[in-house]
Amino acid sequence: MDRLSVFDEASVPRSTIIEVELTAPWCVSVPATDWSYCYVVRSGQCCLLTEDDSRPLQLGPGDVVSMVAGQAQTWRDSPQTPARPTLKSFAVAGNTLVQKRPKVAARNGSTRLLVMSAPRDSNRFVAIYPKLVAIPASEADSHDFLDRVIELIELESGTQRPGQDAVLRRLAELVVIELIRFALPRLPPGHATWLAGLADPQIARALAAMHRQPGHDWTLQRLARQIGMSRAAFVDRFRRVTGEPPHQHLRRLRLHAAAADLKRGDRSIAQIASAVGYRSESAFNKAFAQELGATPARYRRLHRLT
Repeated sequence: MDRLSVFDEASVPRSTIIEVELTAPWCVSVPATDWSYCYVVRSGQCCLLTEDDSRPLQLGPGDVVSMVAGQAQTWRDSPQTPARPTLKSFAVAGNTLVQKRPKVAARNGSTRLLVMSAPRDSNRFVAIYPKLVAIPASEADSHDFLDRVIELIELESGTQRPGQDAVLRRLAELVVIELIRFALPRLPPGHATWLAGLADPQIARALAAMHRQPGHDWTLQRLARQIGMSRAAFVDRFRRVTGEPPHQHLRRLRLHAAAADLKRGDRSIAQIASAVGYRSESAFNKAFAQELGATPARYRRLHRLT
C-alpha cells in the first residue's frame, strides 16, 4: 500500500485525445515538442522511426507506444513508404471526439490509431520515465488492462455526458499508471532515478513516505527507521538505486509540490512554504528560484492555471 501512494502523482490535468484512420500510403512527421505522446494501434499496421533509432519499429493491432521526451517522430504505413509527410499532422485526419466502433479488421491498407497527448510537465513521472516504451499486444497483462481502459476512453469520448472531462482525465491517469507498472521491471541497467527506486521494496517505502508527506520534518535517521535500515545503509542504497541522496530528492519533491500548489491554488506563498516544510519564506524563495528558475511569485504569474 505504501508504494501505491507514489502513483497518486500520475496526474494528467490536461490532455488531447484523437482517433485517426489512414489509408496507405501515408506518412506523418511529428516535430520535437514539449508534449508527451501515447499511441495505440487499434487496427492495421504502421511503423515508427524516431531521431534516436536507426531502424523503424513495426507495430500492429493492440501495440502501445509512449514517448515522453518530446522527441521528433516519423510515422508511416510501411518502411517502404518514403519518409515524406502526406499529412501535416495526425489532427488533420482525426477527430477530437472518438466515436465508438466495433472491433473489426481494418479495411485493406488502412490503419486506425488512438493518439493521446499531454504537456510534458503534467506529472513528475515524465522527467524520469524512459524516452520510448513499447508495449506489444503479446504482453497479456498490460495489454488486457490497457485495452479495457482504451475502450472506456472511446466510449466516453463519443458522448456528451456531464462530467466527460473529469472521466477522461481519470482514464488517462490509469493509462499513465499502467505504463509505469509495465516499465518498472524492465528499466535498462543504470537507469538510476527515483522511478528505479520503486522497484526496490525498501527504497520504495521511503519514497512513498516522502511523497505522501513532503512537508513532514523528515531526517535521514527518521526515514531510515521508517524502513528498518541504518542511516548509513539507507543513504548508500538510496543513492545507488536512484542516483541522488535522499535529502536532495526530498528538496526537489518539496519544491515541485509547491510549484503545483502555486499553479492551482490561492494559498499565500508563506502558507505554501510552510506546507512543504520550509520554516523561512526567504529560504523557500531562494531554493524555489534555484530549482524552478523563477521566484514563487513570478512562477505563479507565469503558470497559473485558468
